[in-house]
Amino acid sequence: MAKAGRGSEQVMIRLPDGMRDRIRDSAEKNNRSMNAEIVAVLEEAFPSEPYDFSAELSFMDEIDEIAAKLERLKLGAARQELERLDKHIQKADDLLTKPDAEK
Repeated sequence: MAKAGRGSEQVMIRLPDGMRDRIRDSAEKNNRSMNAEIVAVLEEAFPSEPYDFSAELSFMDEIDEIAAKLERLKLGAARQELERLDKHIQKADDLLTKPDAEK
């Protein structure tokens, strides 16, 4: 049976043994009253509007695109480094294969 009080619904409930203590501990940890803790947990479990996952999915798609771009950049940088090293190896090979008179 709900009663109006302070402009809000009041509900009396029965809690299993130990739950009151767990609620109190959680409320203290979160710097809230027990009532505020219970309301916060109920709000999370029963939001006033359904959660819109499309924004989250869109964000995840953006993350995937960024990760793919980053991978392409890494591959491009690796190719450039390999080309640079290949040039150094070629120069070293040329120096090693030239006759002594040319060195």
